[in-house]
Amino acid sequence: MGIFDKAKDATNSATAKAAEVKRDVAAKAGEIKDQASAKATALKESAAAKGNDLMEATVSKVKDTLNDFNATLPIVRTAGYKLDGVSVQLGLPPKIFATFETTHHLGDAAVQEILDAHADNRLAVALVKSLSHAQRLQGGIKFAGLAARGITIELGLIPTLTIKFGAPPVLNIAPAAQAPNPPEREVEALLPKAMENPS
Repeated sequence: MGIFDKAKDATNSATAKAAEVKRDVAAKAGEIKDQASAKATALKESAAAKGNDLMEATVSKVKDTLNDFNATLPIVRTAGYKLDGVSVQLGLPPKIFATFETTHHLGDAAVQEILDAHADNRLAVALVKSLSHAQRLQGGIKFAGLAARGITIELGLIPTLTIKFGAPPVLNIAPAAQAPNPPEREVEALLPKAMENPS
């Protein structure tokens, strides 16, 4: 075997070896890619399942909080506050916002009686205290052309208050000439006719 034949055999052997290495590398790369894809899919499915579990836990917590909140509403109503609306943000953590209007004002002694009577209901006590404090604060703040328009509480470990101001409500009062006769006026108008024609 001549030198050229040996060189040719060495080249063929090197080419074959390179092709074999290339096939092995490609196979390994395919394996690694498949493993990485399988792991990514598993992680994605696991994250989705945990996200669903977390959302279910969040919704359950919101339901529990809203049940407790609904149970306190008669107490809050007694203290002079009417629920005007509720907003729920489902997130981590979930947030519940309740807006109240003042229906009547109670003195400090009356508010304290309500607090003492319901001392075992922590949510009711927190709401009544927060609303009473916000009402006093709202009454002490004046903005030109604006009136108190409600109080919003974010329910949480520590309630967060938002006092609202807005344009005063517009009252629709019809002029006296256009207003319908009140019942006593109608009766007065009929009396003279009844006296003229006694039956």
